Amino acid sequence: MDDISKDKLGIIAGGGDLPNVLVGECLKQKRLFVLVALEGEADVASLSVKPDLVMRIGRAGQCFRKFREAGVCSVVMAGKVNRPSLLGLRPDFRTLKFLIRIGTRAFADKKSVGDDRLLRAVIQEIELEGFKVVGVGDVLSSLCAPPGVLGRHQPSESDYASVSIGIMAAKELGAADIGQAVVVHSETVIDREDENGTNALIQRAGHSKKAAGGLILIKTLKPSQDRRADLPVIGPETIEHCASAGFKGIAVEAQGTLILDRGKTVAAANDAGLFFVAVECVPTAHQTSC
Repeated sequence: MDDISKDKLGIIAGGGDLPNVLVGECLKQKRLFVLVALEGEADVASLSVKPDLVMRIGRAGQCFRKFREAGVCSVVMAGKVNRPSLLGLRPDFRTLKFLIRIGTRAFADKKSVGDDRLLRAVIQEIELEGFKVVGVGDVLSSLCAPPGVLGRHQPSESDYASVSIGIMAAKELGAADIGQAVVVHSETVIDREDENGTNALIQRAGHSKKAAGGLILIKTLKPSQDRRADLPVIGPETIEHCASAGFKGIAVEAQGTLILDRGKTVAAANDAGLFFVAVECVPTAHQTSC
């Protein structure tokens, strides 16, 4: 892998805590960066530094010009971004060229063009402008979940059996480019992530009459996912939602999931009585299992 540690980094910031974590690491490393916040997605007021540019998603040309003028070499996308409607996109000429290439159905019909396919197209578009796209995990390798039990609560043998079933279901869901997470109860998958996201999944499962406690959240990479975009993320907020919904534990893919504020996240899982485990997933010829 090329050494990208000294490149001036262009950060495209969406929602959540990840952009601030990334900015903090750049400041710690004394690494130069240019911060572009996506209007309506990034919480600009909560960012730890003032963005160099706040722009609508449809103004790609403006972003590229800013990066080029600042001497950016590598670009990283960090944070949650909701897919805009075609009407709300209001594309500039550069974004319009992208739309012509990928087709307007990417924004009009999520079922026909999933998130993974769209993000791959976005990465390709950024690279066509001469920038190197890197993953958050390349910059924040310390955030990647190491294999093993991450808290003090140990999963039981039956819990591991449920996790194994959940991993396979999550991989099948990811292969269809729908989501990254499922909920398992007593070795049965009771719900799957959809376009409403992981928090909505947790809430639905917690209200399900099929499960009275014993719920396990499983979150993995999609089988063909580009690791430079949309890595699964777990943080204190996820723990809080799971605890409120009566979950028993959380299992994630080792080295394929980012843990925000690991100390606080693990402590929250410990306090809530949740087990928190990262499982290594080994691809086979026909499926991905653990």
